[in-house]
This record gives sequence, C-alpha cells and structure tokens, in this order.
Amino acid sequence: MIRKPAVAGRFYDADPEALRAAVLRFLKPANRPLGEVKGFLAPHAGYTYSGPAAGSAFASVKDLDFDTLVIMATGHTMPLRKGALLASGSFETPLGRVEIDAAFCAELLKEKKLFEDLPAAHEEEHAVEVQLPFLQAVKGSAVKIVPILFNCEDTALLEKAGRAVGRALKGRRALFCVSSDLSHYPPGDVAEMSDRSVLLALRQAMRNASPEYFTLANRLLLAKAAGSLDTTACGQAAMTAGAAAALELGCNDFELGLYTHSGKVSGDETAVVGYGAGFFTKVSPKPSGAPGLDGRMQEELLALARFSIGGCLKTGKTPSQPLSFRPEFNQPAAVFVTLTSGGALRGCIGSLEPRGTLADMVGAYAGAAAFEDPRFEPVTAADLKKLKIEISVLSPLERVSGPEAVKAGVHGVYVKNGGRSGTYLPQVWEHFTDKEEFLSSLCAEKAGLAAGAWKDQATELYTYTVSSFTEK
Repeated sequence: MIRKPAVAGRFYDADPEALRAAVLRFLKPANRPLGEVKGFLAPHAGYTYSGPAAGSAFASVKDLDFDTLVIMATGHTMPLRKGALLASGSFETPLGRVEIDAAFCAELLKEKKLFEDLPAAHEEEHAVEVQLPFLQAVKGSAVKIVPILFNCEDTALLEKAGRAVGRALKGRRALFCVSSDLSHYPPGDVAEMSDRSVLLALRQAMRNASPEYFTLANRLLLAKAAGSLDTTACGQAAMTAGAAAALELGCNDFELGLYTHSGKVSGDETAVVGYGAGFFTKVSPKPSGAPGLDGRMQEELLALARFSIGGCLKTGKTPSQPLSFRPEFNQPAAVFVTLTSGGALRGCIGSLEPRGTLADMVGAYAGAAAFEDPRFEPVTAADLKKLKIEISVLSPLERVSGPEAVKAGVHGVYVKNGGRSGTYLPQVWEHFTDKEEFLSSLCAEKAGLAAGAWKDQATELYTYTVSSFTEK
C-alpha cells in the first residue's frame, strides 16, 4: 500500500524543489537539549506557521543514530478507541517514499487492546504526513516510520500504549516523535499563557513520572480558559502516550526547544494556534519535580493568600483566580496554607493531592485556613492584621516500605490505616526530639490511631517534601 500525499499543496509545497528548499530553510536548531534524547515534540500545521518550530526539532536530532522514527500523532479525522496504525506499505511525499517498519508495527499489534491496524484513519490525516519531508531532509530514504494516531481520552490506555511503544523501541536504532500543536484559536496573549503552561506541565509530568499530571493540567487549563480557546493541545492524547514512552525509556525530563504561535507570523493575534518543539531526555542528576518558584513568585503567592482572606471577610467567598501569565501558577499543585499569630498556630488547611492550580489552591486554602479550621474561631478583620502566612507546596506522595525511609527534618509524612489517616508537614519536626516521637504523635494525635501504629505492617507510610515560604 502506498499512502499518497493528502495535504501537499496546502500544508506544504507540492513542488519537490520548492519543498526541499523550504524545509532546508527551517532546519535551524534553537535551544539544543542538554540530556540524552529519546524522543521529541514537533508541530504539524502549515509550514508557513509551524515550520520554524518543526524544523528546529528535526535539526537538533539529525545527527542522532536512528533508522526508525515512531510518529505518535493526533488523529483529526475520526474518533479512535486506541492507537491506530498504518501497519505496512509506505507514505509518499513530493520528496519520495518513506517505508513503514512493518516488523515494528506487527510487534505493537500483538497488544490488541491498545493498537489496531486502521488505514482509514490515515487516509486524509495530516499529522504524520507533514513530519515526513523534514525526516526525509535529515535522513534520506534509509529511515522507516511507525505511524500511530491517538485521540481518545482514556489516560490509562494511553499510558499503557505509550509504555508498549517504549518497550518496542528498546534495542532498536529508533527514536520517537510526538506530532501535536498546542492551543487553538485563543487571542495571542491567552495562547502564550496556556501554551507555556502546557509545555511546563509536560516537563513536570516527566520529572514526576506521571502522565496523569499532564492530563490533569490540561483539564484545569481548559476549564479556566474555556471561553477563549477550543483546546489546550490538539495532540494531548499523543503527548500523554509520548510521555509514557519516554518514561519507559528512562527519560526524566522534557526540554523546551522553541515556542511560537501563528499570530507571530501573520501579525493577527485575534485567534491563533500555538506551536512548540521540545525533547524527551534523560538527564543526570535527576531534576527536581517541583516547579521553581523564585522570590518574586513567592511574594506574589503570599500576597494572593492575604488578598483571598480579605476577600472572604468582605464577601464570604474566595475570589476566583484567572489564568496567570506565570506558567508555574497554572500547574496542578498540592498546597497547605498555615496561619500563625504571635508565633502560635491560628489555622492550617491543605491537600496532599493536586486538586486545582497552584494559584487556585493558595487562594482557596488561605480562605479555608482562616475560616474553616475547626480548631479555631474564624479570623476577624482585627485578626488579619496580626496573621503571618506560610505556604507549603508539596511534592508528590511516595509510599515507603517502613519508617527507616523517613528522613527526620526533611520529609513530611502521611500515615494511613483502614479508614484513618493523618499528616504532619516537615515543619512539625521542630516540635519533636526524634523520629519515634514524631511518628507516634502523628498516629495518635492526627490519625486517631494507636501511637505505635506506624510500626504495624498494615499501616501505609508516605513521604513528601515541601517548598515553603513565609511572609516577612
């Protein structure tokens, strides 16, 4: 089977010489990746708009040793329950034909719940096709492809499919490409906020080894900006599968190469499409899983917390938070807000799991700590002037085998046995002389368990770290 070009003359030039010249102009590396590259992200729109981003990605991988490229792409033309392959034959472009790696496809098709051979999904689809002239320009006719389309919303399936791709890549001279654009049709300023937040979420998903984090980030962003855009990323499914494949291959980071949007080319920023290029990499040492919050950002979050408490005093409601120009504030976050007055605890409320964006959670839990902590009377206007606010941003929970894995003064601890549970933040260590006293108090005072329950094999222990900062 020869799959003929579907978008030649529309997304890119149909004339071979003009096409080759255009591709070569776009093959300019931007920010080169620092880590070992296993895969990359490239956009798939018309070359006039997305060509610079796509070209920068291919320029950065052209010297890598690979003879097969797995292209995990967005399926635009029909709904898909699983990964849709074109499992044999070749794709044709004005620059020639690219053979499909039939043996690789056959290996994936053994996973019948995850993949199917579905040529109809590829007939008019552009998301794989537009990558091919770039691939042909950097690798010639020797390279083969594995074309896979995704668009389902089942994160668990996408993660399993991505892991299967990662396993199949091992031992081969192969690389993968995630073919996806970003936001669709918001104004340029909203695109910048949403797109940079999505790209940061992809980095955080890799650093935290959690494709689910990426799914949650997109859901929260779309809810916050639904009136301004159609989607945060048309290839969210392919990006999720790509992150899972990268994790299977040992990657622990996503490095941004280049970001742009169509308005930067056309000059019309009323309704744009976002494009990003980047790299799934393995770096050493392993990067931190927490978004970096510099001093200015910390001050802004503390001011937000105080503003939210003041807003609650006036209206009884926590003010809602708009999409932030800071991508870090738009990330899913587990947060605790602690209030003290004269050095004494005045309220502390939070969550161990991300339930909203960082800005949302800071605002909501500041209000909750002031007015909903059952241990204290609600804060008054006079009290607010005396309060000191501390914000703790938590790392993901990590289950540990026993108390020996708990580091005194470093870890917060969450303990769970049956229907009872409780946590102490790392800051609480200062009130105890040793680990046994800390864990015993946690079990007895916070979780309602026997003081020695932390020694019980039926008790689950989880650790986490925090980035905390306090008003001066």
